[in-house]
Amino acid sequence: MSADVGQDIRYALRLLVKSPGFTAVAVLSLALGIGANTTIFTGVKAVFLNPIPGVHEPARVVGIYTTDDRFSEANARRVPMSPLNFRDLREQNTTVRDMTALLPLPATMLVDGTPEQVNVQITSASYFDVLGVEAARGRTFLSEEDQGKGGYPVAVVSHAFWTTALAGDPQVIGRTVTLNAYPFTVVGVTPPGFKGTFAFSDPEQIWIPLSMRDQLVPAQFRSFFEERRPLIFQVYGRLARETTLEQARADLEVIGTRLATQYPADNEGRSVDIAPLADGVLGIDQRQTLTRGGAVVMGIVGLVLLIACLNLANLLLARGIARNKEIGIRIALGAGRKRLIRQLMTESLTLATLGGAVGLLFAYWGTRVLWGLRPPGLGANTLDLSMDHRVFLFTLAIAIATGVLLGALPALKGSNPDLADTLKEGSRQNTAGFHRTPLGKVLVVAEVALAVVALVGAGLFVRSMQQALAVDPGFESRQLFVVAMNTTPREYTPEQGRQFYARVLERARGVAGVEAATIASNFPIGGGFQRTVIPQGSEFDPDRQGLLSQTNIVTPGYFETVRIPLTHGRVLAESDREDAPLVAVVNEAMAHRYWPGEEPLGKRFRFIDEPDGWREVVALVRNTTITQIGETPQPVVYLPLAQNFTPFATLQVRTAGDPRSVMATVNREVQTLDPELALTNLNTIGEILDGAVWPRRIAAILLSIFAVLALVLAAIGIYGVMSYSTNQRLREIGIRMAIGAKTGDILRLVLGQGLAITIIGLAIGLGGAFALGRFVSSLLFGVTGFDPVTFFGVAFVLVAVALLAVYVPARRAMRVDPMVAFRAE
Repeated sequence: MSADVGQDIRYALRLLVKSPGFTAVAVLSLALGIGANTTIFTGVKAVFLNPIPGVHEPARVVGIYTTDDRFSEANARRVPMSPLNFRDLREQNTTVRDMTALLPLPATMLVDGTPEQVNVQITSASYFDVLGVEAARGRTFLSEEDQGKGGYPVAVVSHAFWTTALAGDPQVIGRTVTLNAYPFTVVGVTPPGFKGTFAFSDPEQIWIPLSMRDQLVPAQFRSFFEERRPLIFQVYGRLARETTLEQARADLEVIGTRLATQYPADNEGRSVDIAPLADGVLGIDQRQTLTRGGAVVMGIVGLVLLIACLNLANLLLARGIARNKEIGIRIALGAGRKRLIRQLMTESLTLATLGGAVGLLFAYWGTRVLWGLRPPGLGANTLDLSMDHRVFLFTLAIAIATGVLLGALPALKGSNPDLADTLKEGSRQNTAGFHRTPLGKVLVVAEVALAVVALVGAGLFVRSMQQALAVDPGFESRQLFVVAMNTTPREYTPEQGRQFYARVLERARGVAGVEAATIASNFPIGGGFQRTVIPQGSEFDPDRQGLLSQTNIVTPGYFETVRIPLTHGRVLAESDREDAPLVAVVNEAMAHRYWPGEEPLGKRFRFIDEPDGWREVVALVRNTTITQIGETPQPVVYLPLAQNFTPFATLQVRTAGDPRSVMATVNREVQTLDPELALTNLNTIGEILDGAVWPRRIAAILLSIFAVLALVLAAIGIYGVMSYSTNQRLREIGIRMAIGAKTGDILRLVLGQGLAITIIGLAIGLGGAFALGRFVSSLLFGVTGFDPVTFFGVAFVLVAVALLAVYVPARRAMRVDPMVAFRAE
């Protein structure tokens, strides 16, 4: 048996070598389809199929979240947890064996005298125990190391941080790293690949126990760790044995309800939710969207491969008809049908294997091209896009499946010829077989239908991207750039911090090409710190208090620099000093939320944690995009920096020309003020906006590429079947022309047959496209899943391409000389 298989493979290879043109086209078509599928699978594997390395029994680890009816951030259902609620949940529950809290923060570390921002995660001591992560070197935290304040200056670093920032120092245990000017002793290194509980985190991480929070957290926020309202902790837990997720959810919801009753001022409207760790590693409430998006891309790229298979199946059918005499002789010599089917299937599997091998090379290149399109904020080593054994197994499986699909129909048909007719030399039946069978046309109809689905999917995402790009963010984004700074290590008093920011603005404004500069606590897009607003007069009205709003602390000139339109009132001025009455500027969404139908100017409000801090609204400005393109307008209150100091700030600079021409100079001038201050996130606002629409942009790009490939393959299929069919009908066409048919009649005959195939495929495909539109509607922005522009546009393009594909064989048929056709017959 093995000898027969080897013989079949050798024979298949000889046939492929004898037909280099066919082999090249077939292998290239399959390689493009398989390579595209492998590329996308590599990305899917990196995002969805990679468990967090080192986590023991990840299925039993859960994320625990607050649900808050008052939380205003767009699309947020689950939010972090307050420290005191975390403490009570951990102590009172009976279904989660242990819980741990996590607070990510940036910190400054000097590397060879240069300040760099590093990623720090402040955690409770049980963090690594809950995840079941053991140190690769040294140890993790001891249970007492999150108790008290300032007594345990220890750190655990990730393997990536050790190998990169610490140069793989073999004596790393006991080594000191200085964070925010405070020394920490490294006591452990995590296993390779472990970087925490978020898939898109930078691999270089440092973990610090909660006892050292005051050394890293700005003074203004240190009280949050003893409060019940601030939602700052990401919480994880490990389910107790024999406990289900639903049992744990019910247990925690009871505790959440009890906490809301006991502490209504802080917890009214709040509850608790729980989800598998796999949901949280992709971002809170993001897994469903990412999963659906990944499914769409995988589905479309799968259609491309399927179209390529149908195309090649047609070629093999035609090629099989040409081999009818060879197969007939084999049957006459005693070959059984099973033996012939095995031979023909071996040939298709050999072809698919070659396509898979070349496809792996395409995937290696395609993965790097795909990763090169990532947004600026995603580091080069954030995701593991290596082509591991799962990628190879996937490629092998898809190659085998392709070979079976590719060869099944041709093998079944080719192994059962009409023996008597096949052996007749020069039989018309032998040459007309392809024309007589409807199978080739059925395959082309399927190709067209699949191409329609792919084109509609791409068209919907292209239209969605166009709508997103057309959204007015509410500010003028051209000629604007931003750089972030964190003054926490300097322990500035508010007065010292304001003086430092004033010097920063002076340096920035002094650079040639700079038109204006301002300081703000928030990036233009990305959100910020939310605080609970209490409008004056509604202190005891439960319907008008306790709602969260975004806050942005800014310097005078902010609205002019960013160019947020002022509706009425006055902007913040230098006179709004610390000793002056507290003031604020609000946007239209905030005015509508708290004072609907009323004039907001002159209204007063306070934050829930400042009982005497009443602020007067002095201006109303337009809404801007805060967290994501297409969001419901978010309430924002702008506070003067002179009255509200923040250690985290962004310098936002408007330039006279291209921002890139002065960014480096401004960055250098600011750095000279404090050589040990880490300046980060130097980007134009255009780049930030591009990052905000990146998911839609990359989906549109990928799907467009795959859809165009599907269209080209479908056009080739239409051309191929019509060309072959026309060649088989030369005698018929010659007779028609001999008895008076005009060239126009022949043109209409061939075009009509080609259009009939196209229209049938189009009708079937539109049905599938409607189903796809329903599936992807939640991923679209500004268009529905049944966008008429997309559907009519796809139909028009497909018919036009089909006409072009059919016109070439039609032209050839029009030029047939009847006498030549008779002689050929």
